[in-house]
Amino acid sequence: MEQTCPRCRTSTFQNPHLKLMVNVCGHRLCTNCIEAVFTHPTSNCLDCGKLLRRSEFRAQLFEDASVEREVDIRKRILRDYNKRQEDFKTLREYNDYLEEIEEIIFNLASGTDIEQTQERVEKYRAANQMQIVKSRSMQARHIQSMEQELAAVLEVDEMQQQMQRAEAERLAELRKKARMDVIDLLATTSRPGEAVRQHLQKLDDLSRPTEIAAPPAPKTLGTGHETFIPTIPMDEGHAYVYVPESIDTDGPPLLSLDEITQRGYSQHWRSLTPTEAAGGFTMDHACSRVLLDAFSGLFCPA
Repeated sequence: MEQTCPRCRTSTFQNPHLKLMVNVCGHRLCTNCIEAVFTHPTSNCLDCGKLLRRSEFRAQLFEDASVEREVDIRKRILRDYNKRQEDFKTLREYNDYLEEIEEIIFNLASGTDIEQTQERVEKYRAANQMQIVKSRSMQARHIQSMEQELAAVLEVDEMQQQMQRAEAERLAELRKKARMDVIDLLATTSRPGEAVRQHLQKLDDLSRPTEIAAPPAPKTLGTGHETFIPTIPMDEGHAYVYVPESIDTDGPPLLSLDEITQRGYSQHWRSLTPTEAAGGFTMDHACSRVLLDAFSGLFCPA
């Protein structure tokens, strides 16, 4: 999608290398306009007049500037509102806390009661300063431990790939040596058939998969320290036995010719013409055919 700088009106169509940047207010500028306008560390936004810092400009990730602004506001608010569910006594209190966060983000993103909302955030920050610092420290340790676990997993994968490459190189070298041996043997032996059979046997042995020792698994689990992982017994229950389901798709049975006459269906028939009666045709057969057509949609047995 084509994007345009609101100041210089340069578009990505005119300059494919155009790079747009956004600040905390959500309004964007291209890098050339930032160099021209922000000659000092701070300057006012050209759209809303808010005092901005040049160092706070970042690359725009979303095409919609409002989405970019909401993401930035959410990141700033969640740095302070960083309590977890374990910090609350009940689930209802935690849900109310999450609802309060969403209300604050909505007000700041939509421009509703900005002063009251900012004052509300400042009061929360002052009242929960120790808890905010503690939660930030826990989050940093958690991120660090996750990075360590990811690095350990990547190291194990790399070791396994190296072992597989080494095994493949070893097999290739053995096959090459086997070919040279059979050539030398064919040149000196009087029994070439036996030499070929031995060569094929060696190739068959080399083609069999060999077990590669698995690299050591990482011993960390969430905290970066050695952790004992208990084995939880599972009740498998009884084995599943398949029982075919029986579904009755047959409709009501068809009426016989006598039942058609007894139930009075013949009262609604027209009289036969002499030509129709001369051929031995009766209205009972016509009614039976009509009922058969009607009942065929009900999966009636023939």
